Amino acid sequence: MTEHLAEEVEHETTTARLHPTPGKWSDNEVTVAWLGHASFLINFFGTRIIADPALGSRIGITPIGDQTIGPRRYITAALNSGQVGPVDLLLISHAHTDHFDYPTLRQLQSPKTIAVTAKNTLPLWQGMKFQSIEEMHWGDSRSLAGVNVKAIEGKHWGARLPWDKSMEANSLLLSKNGVTIFFGGDTAYTDLIKHQLAGIPIDLAIMGIGAYSPKSFERMHATPEQAWKMAEDMSAKWIIPMHWGTFKLSNEPMGEPIVRFRQAASGQIEKIAIQEVGGTWVLPH
Repeated sequence: MTEHLAEEVEHETTTARLHPTPGKWSDNEVTVAWLGHASFLINFFGTRIIADPALGSRIGITPIGDQTIGPRRYITAALNSGQVGPVDLLLISHAHTDHFDYPTLRQLQSPKTIAVTAKNTLPLWQGMKFQSIEEMHWGDSRSLAGVNVKAIEGKHWGARLPWDKSMEANSLLLSKNGVTIFFGGDTAYTDLIKHQLAGIPIDLAIMGIGAYSPKSFERMHATPEQAWKMAEDMSAKWIIPMHWGTFKLSNEPMGEPIVRFRQAASGQIEKIAIQEVGGTWVLPH
């Protein structure tokens, strides 16, 4: 399930203005593109990574085949599954349907791709064909496709059904060639992350900033101000805000999260690496 509260209303889906060109990216750099919502495509010094890919027109349940019933996009994905290209690592932070999208995962499955999933979510992958499916619990660290991947505990939950409390939600720490990326997935404000990352230089923090209204939703998702503070607490050099502007999952206006996030950044707006779906950013040397 998603944790969404807002009722679906009729709206237009606009076409993303920017479209990444991963075939042109250099394997000698770190390149990151925001595909929309929590979906990212990364070239991490030659390791191709996709995180929380949900690239279809809707998210939600798929009772029959790949026909999805649930919220419709406000803006198209910057790339569709066929445009993503070869992927070495597929990262899924948790099983909520806006992060674990069956149609997209089926389209991306490949015997050359390693998938990473949260604890107790392995049964959800039944029938999908990947090189391997690595179930990771908080604190687990593995070298996968040349990248060190560590599961970090945040403040969220991961089950697709409300009564199933066993499925976890991960944030993920990615390290290669002396560069470290923190992918927040979904998390409410918590000191847990800061303590787990103590002493680790964070080059880029990818943080969720939406789905915080009503107030009760702050137990699952950080506000823009809280997301900025968590990134500051980990001394991230660069920050990409996500989880806003694509799907209506809560009560705040669609454009409010980024406005508040920019206000929270105050005199440090230059640290925000991407602010538009389809935006592509290269880590400065």
